[in-house]
Amino acid sequence: MAILNPKITHTAIDGGVFQQEVQDRNVMGVPTVFLNGEHFSQGRMSLGEIIAMLDTSASDKQVAKLNARAAYDVLIIGSGPAGAAAAVYSARKGIRTGLMGERFGGQVLDTVDIENYISVPKTEGAKLATALKSHVDDYDVDVIDLQTASKLIPAKAPGELHQIETASGATLKARSIIFATGARWRNMNVPGEDQYRTRGVTYCPHCDGPLFKGKHVAVIGGGNSGVEAAIDLAGVVKHVTLLEFTPELKADSVLQAKVRSLPNVDIILNAQTTEVKGD
Repeated sequence: MAILNPKITHTAIDGGVFQQEVQDRNVMGVPTVFLNGEHFSQGRMSLGEIIAMLDTSASDKQVAKLNARAAYDVLIIGSGPAGAAAAVYSARKGIRTGLMGERFGGQVLDTVDIENYISVPKTEGAKLATALKSHVDDYDVDVIDLQTASKLIPAKAPGELHQIETASGATLKARSIIFATGARWRNMNVPGEDQYRTRGVTYCPHCDGPLFKGKHVAVIGGGNSGVEAAIDLAGVVKHVTLLEFTPELKADSVLQAKVRSLPNVDIILNAQTTEVKGD
């Protein structure tokens, strides 16, 4: 935005380098955006989300546009890899295809390294999401971003249309609906978790890890994701405590061997987290 508009100036600060800025501004998640010195947003945002925050009538305009959409032959809910694949194969059949999701790419966008995606030994989440979008754009697919399905209204009789209501208040119609909603970050559902989300409770060690340089950090979960996070954080923070609810770690053996070899990582099994507190 700053490059395109000379009236907008922009300063990016690396929290891993300028720790004092992180502390002074109480930054607990990245990216954190300040507009004219005031807190504007925190966490990953697309350009569409930013515009929606700046244009207070953007949501109403979008709802009106969606309500005016003609019915789809197939409407896919979820715009991650599975949704993108469904959209490509539907569009190849020459049928009217819609693809709706909160953000194109889904949880892939929050992953730095992706390994052993068949035929791709290693890539990055953002690159994979860009490739998926490029593939979908090769076909006549109506991509609808920044929308969450809130209700399914099945057709009342054969040959009639199903309806999807969105959280924004719009209604989309389709002859067939494919649900490819994928996965979400697993929550512990304990007091304080929502209160401190992006304020110390985060989901991306690569993004937010540098903010906690020299501090004590806890990682919840002993599967591949949790153990990989503990390994990555061990090189940045002072100490990592890895908590697993079951009697043993569930990660691959090679990852378990690596995390157990790190001197600044403690592993606690049969752990029970009952509350998240802030300091």
